[in-house]
Amino acid sequence: MRLLACLFLLAVCVCPAPAAGGSFVRGSLEDVGIPFWCDWGYDWDERCFRDNTVRLPVGGVDDKVWRGAIRFPLDELPAGARVTSARLELYLDRPCVAPRRKVGPCPNGAYTVDAHAILSLSWTNEREVDFDPVATASTTVSTDVAAWTFWDLTGLVSDWAAGAAPNRGILLKLAEEEEAFGVSGPYFPSGSFGATALRPRLVVSYTGPTTGLSP
Repeated sequence: MRLLACLFLLAVCVCPAPAAGGSFVRGSLEDVGIPFWCDWGYDWDERCFRDNTVRLPVGGVDDKVWRGAIRFPLDELPAGARVTSARLELYLDRPCVAPRRKVGPCPNGAYTVDAHAILSLSWTNEREVDFDPVATASTTVSTDVAAWTFWDLTGLVSDWAAGAAPNRGILLKLAEEEEAFGVSGPYFPSGSFGATALRPRLVVSYTGPTTGLSP
């Protein structure tokens, strides 16, 4: 019996302690609507402005296509923790993009919106940011009812947390086969939207690193 007790105590001492886990929800650190395919003519600044209002546009209007850039901090993630799930959540209260920053009706009942990792070091050095051409996640956004929409960003956020990729944000755009001038698209509440509960958010769950040998 004494031998079995010693073996049990030895096993307890050499086994790593269970990994602690948790989750957190973060609002966007910054977000902005960026015009793509906009003519760089003499009136570029007049027509090809960035939309940094209370909404984040995704979709085409008469002379440009809007794509939304959004970035979240990961400062609440403990050092060495492993991301087990990460979900981008945007609310759509049914309006869609229209010319001249107006909020208009949605001509289509649903849109496919892709999420791409932004590659540009800065969002402001160039008029159009560079992004990974392969979508990280894709989802269908319904404009028939007001509701939350979700993108699974687990793989990308895991890479950010592990240092395998820099956290330069996400670009939201209509799917390649849908994006065109005049197609319109969802006009999501942004990080400065009046109703705080409807602002963009990133929901992250994680397991903490093992603590090594138990004391």
